[in-house]
Amino acid sequence: MNHVFSALNERLGSLFGDRSVVLAGGARQTRRVQELHHLGVRSLMVLTTDEHPPLHDPEVTQWLPVGNGGGFVAQEQGWMGALLEDPPSWLLTALDAHDPSGEALVVGSPYVEAPGFAGRPVLNYRRPAWVALENKTTIDALWDELAVPRAPALVAGLDEDALWEASKLLDRGAGVVWSGDGPSINGGANFVRHVQNADQAAEAFAALAPGCAQIRVMPFLEGIPVSIHGMVFPDGTAALRPMEMVCLRTGVGGKFRYAGCGSTYDPPAETRDQMRNLARRVGEWLRASVGYRGTFTLDGVATADGFLPTEINTRYGGAMGCLEDALPELPLALVQVALVAGHDVGVSSIQFEETLLAAADQRRSSMIGVSVRAVRQEEQVRREIVFTDWSCRWAAEDEASHGALRLRPFPTGSRLELDLEPGAVPPGRSVAPMVVAAFALADREWGTGLGRYEPAIPVPDPAWLEADTVAGIA
Repeated sequence: MNHVFSALNERLGSLFGDRSVVLAGGARQTRRVQELHHLGVRSLMVLTTDEHPPLHDPEVTQWLPVGNGGGFVAQEQGWMGALLEDPPSWLLTALDAHDPSGEALVVGSPYVEAPGFAGRPVLNYRRPAWVALENKTTIDALWDELAVPRAPALVAGLDEDALWEASKLLDRGAGVVWSGDGPSINGGANFVRHVQNADQAAEAFAALAPGCAQIRVMPFLEGIPVSIHGMVFPDGTAALRPMEMVCLRTGVGGKFRYAGCGSTYDPPAETRDQMRNLARRVGEWLRASVGYRGTFTLDGVATADGFLPTEINTRYGGAMGCLEDALPELPLALVQVALVAGHDVGVSSIQFEETLLAAADQRRSSMIGVSVRAVRQEEQVRREIVFTDWSCRWAAEDEASHGALRLRPFPTGSRLELDLEPGAVPPGRSVAPMVVAAFALADREWGTGLGRYEPAIPVPDPAWLEADTVAGIA
């Protein structure tokens, strides 16, 4: 393992070392700053959508708040993308003061599509052919080309009657799911609706039509929403482990609520193998067809019929944060940047896969959080929690907790986050039931107004059905 770290740090150091760098958006910026300084950057400017950047030494790092565009991921990334493509004069002045020679390297967010920023190269920009693959209404053609098992689907334009007829045809008894093509930054189940009757179809059409040109209709798939990441290297594709997408059922207007991700859930072994094999095949197709490099995700559902894919995200997916936490000494996000830029990272896909996969299977984690409109929090509050039989309560003084709930200020009002202690969810189990219980506690005690949620239902797996209780939970 040490030789992998040494090789990666040496090659990343040759890319970033003794250079001026602009970090333009993205998650975990404090961590990226630390990683870049470890690699020996000469000077660093951070463009942040956080109105209150962390305390810092201005001689080491310049943090520049640029606004937030509204607080949601799509709005923030759209805001940042517009700044890179058409920077205002105040931003150009700050940039030229930081990098008067105009030779800085720019590291954008995973969504960035601008190839340059005021004459400086954006290393990890997304090519148009890559972005196009995220369209949910056209991706079935790829599954068919690769002979991948998938759920039946029909795609229609904005014809409400045709969509309802397709829904009646494809309904297997649990309704259907409508997925709109939506904008290029389309995540968090924003353009997805569960349709079970004509009234819900009318609601879904009213919600999706203003932002979509086409809508895909697919049977509702019972099981755990999952994603698997692959990383395309020059010599092959590293296939990583399945990640649970905590996509909660709201029962309101057919909406789903994306609440984060986690690595505690294990699908049945055959499904895991299927997902990893598919990730490798898709990675090789991406390399050959559109010249792709770096991380991508395959999203779908772990059903009784195995993994059925629903979409591709040709970018550094959110669940990569769980993989970062599994191996914190590995600068994963910067490896992604280097791969997209065509830089030699010094290790093979197999070496990288073996190193990261073993760590990710050993150290499980989750990243859970949702925006809250009902409460405008002025200061952060945090309280320890305990789970009992899938219900959640505040921990008593000096009682060992299973985690904590945190409510902090956020542009939309507040943000509710759930931190779970290692081992609170044993390997194999879905984290979604605990998320539902914790959010219900926040509604009761903090008035967060999230409403009633239901978790997805996993398909039976003998490997973990033998365990009757969650570790540490009576």
